[in-house]
Amino acid sequence: MSSGKIAVAVIILVLAAAGILISSDILPSANDEFTHVDYVVDGDTIRTTNGDSIRFLGINTPERGVPYADKATERLEELLGGGEIRLEGDVADKDGYGRLLRYVWAGDVHVNLEMVRSGYAHVYVIEPNSKYWDELKEAEAEAIAAKRGLWEPSPYDVVISDFQPIQLSGDAGLNYETITFTNNGDDPINMTYWNVKDEATHMYGFDDITFEPGTSISLASGTGTDSNITVYWGSDSSIWNNNGDVIFLRDENGLLVDGLRYWEEGDSYIHKKLE
Repeated sequence: MSSGKIAVAVIILVLAAAGILISSDILPSANDEFTHVDYVVDGDTIRTTNGDSIRFLGINTPERGVPYADKATERLEELLGGGEIRLEGDVADKDGYGRLLRYVWAGDVHVNLEMVRSGYAHVYVIEPNSKYWDELKEAEAEAIAAKRGLWEPSPYDVVISDFQPIQLSGDAGLNYETITFTNNGDDPINMTYWNVKDEATHMYGFDDITFEPGTSISLASGTGTDSNITVYWGSDSSIWNNNGDVIFLRDENGLLVDGLRYWEEGDSYIHKKLE
């Protein structure tokens, strides 16, 4: 048995003998791993001193080169500190890139949860790894209400006015899959450097297009010629999940213009604004 597991067993025995009750979330399990951070890759990935790549479960942070990516990385470094960390698994052990999927603890701080609560990560749960779904959603709701980090609102009055996540068959099928935005403001908007992103890592960046007040623009997932009514993602596969996803619209400074979460319920979709 490793020294880390021995230490866990001793802690459990001592606490039990003393009649002390603590949260089962904070209490390590015999299957948890103990290690140190070699370096932080980005806001949701680290490399450990034993050579493992760790992808934080239940969260997603901005990719390199986009607003808030550096701040998310800095916040993660702060939370991890320089001491020993504990790695807690869920059902699936690794992702498609071979990275270990883990909840990370620094002392009694649940780092995944605090990244969400700080506003530098949004919830991104992929079944079957959903152990902390309720806690993560509660932390996200707190961050949204406080308008922290990623949830800082943009001054632009543009809304997600319609969404169609279903794609049809055939060559034009992907262009049936659309998100529509409406400019409710009084002024035209140059949308250069604006972007639309899903819950995962798909992101579309607008080119030099003027969004006139009182008009709408649809973003189709497939290919076509851009106009002032419809622009095209240029994807060769579906972007939006049929059973549920999150739509983020951000301005040139990375501020949240509008956000919407939708999910399938029966034969229709239910949606809720991120506010």
